[in-house]
Amino acid sequence: MDKRALRTEMRARRRAFVQSIDAAARAELLGALAGRVLDVLPEAGIVASYTAIGDEIDPARLHHGLAGRLALPWFAAADAPMMFRQAGGALEPGPFGIPQPAPAAPEMAPDVLLVPLIAADVDRSRLGQGKGHYDRALASLAARKPIRAIGLAWDVQIVAELPTDPWDVPLDLVVTPTRLIR
Repeated sequence: MDKRALRTEMRARRRAFVQSIDAAARAELLGALAGRVLDVLPEAGIVASYTAIGDEIDPARLHHGLAGRLALPWFAAADAPMMFRQAGGALEPGPFGIPQPAPAAPEMAPDVLLVPLIAADVDRSRLGQGKGHYDRALASLAARKPIRAIGLAWDVQIVAELPTDPWDVPLDLVVTPTRLIR
């Protein structure tokens, strides 16, 4: 399978699904996702999440319950490694146009990382945007301490099998609004 073609196909599938549901159905699905994720998060420790863009599944409902222990990705530049800074203050556009904490926000080392994705499979392999930011961040964090990676997805993003490369870091868990993939 060609990853580039698969990204195109899966983005189209995700977009079509999101456009097919109304606001009430979307809110219900996001509420179900939040409940499933909260059930598997530890009660303590730093949780890194993300700011959803486009048709990505949005973890924002989880953020309110994580005050003081929520981190978001932060980039000094587009070619710089992903870091994590404490969320809670005003966000500003990062080098990719994605809102991120201000540079003065404290740096944090997460214990759990909520990961966006284009597709995931039943073996918890992940297809991301293709730049490797999350794979490198997970490898770097895991070299320092144990980290749990949880992928968040709409159900239509789950496929039977994905192509993987040696540098791809598998997820520990994938959560959708209707199921957990362990």
